[in-house]
Amino acid sequence: MVVDALKTLFPDDVAIAHGDPRAARSGFLDEEERYVAHAIPRRKREFHAGRACAGTAMSALGLKRVPIPAANDRSPVWPDGVVGSISHCDTLCVAAVGLAAHGYLSMGLDVEPAEALPADLFDAICTRQEQDWLEDRPSSERALLVRTIFSAKEATYKCQYPLTGMMMDFQDLEISLGTDSFDATFCKDIKDFTKGTVLPGSLAVQDGYIFAAMVMTTQSRWNSR
Repeated sequence: MVVDALKTLFPDDVAIAHGDPRAARSGFLDEEERYVAHAIPRRKREFHAGRACAGTAMSALGLKRVPIPAANDRSPVWPDGVVGSISHCDTLCVAAVGLAAHGYLSMGLDVEPAEALPADLFDAICTRQEQDWLEDRPSSERALLVRTIFSAKEATYKCQYPLTGMMMDFQDLEISLGTDSFDATFCKDIKDFTKGTVLPGSLAVQDGYIFAAMVMTTQSRWNSR
């Protein structure tokens, strides 16, 4: 089940929730609704599904459901003391929430359909070294592996962004995939994350979805290659 996959990605004191972004919803919080008041219906559904999942996760931590507005860059603005991440694809929305009081600094979560990506996207997503690694994999597996690399980069970007405020390109990170984990290496300096910094992440594949996650705490340590 999806929830089982999500649980493998985070410590026990991180609350997770998931939902269907296609489902009709009501009872929106006004402060959230104004961010998508003029959005197309699909965007509205995805936005509200994400906030509903985040609210469910916050409730699981004993927190009151409060608005989670969007910043100008569309990233969630979490309440003080709350650290979280939201992601969605066409058929699934997921959220993870932890408490700063438990030592959490940032987290990134991404969900993708476990489907092959078109070959014309490979060069944009993958570094030269990643493409060399893919050449050694069976050709039938490469397109799905690129989707997994994409997901790992998305999770890493979401995790670093609250700490640096810096945008990143796909070529700015290099991913080494394991069975249920990955390492993300910075290919250039991004504030305190200098070139060569390696951050660990987690992977899971379940029910037709790829999940990638990264968590940073006050105890996190990273190294350089």
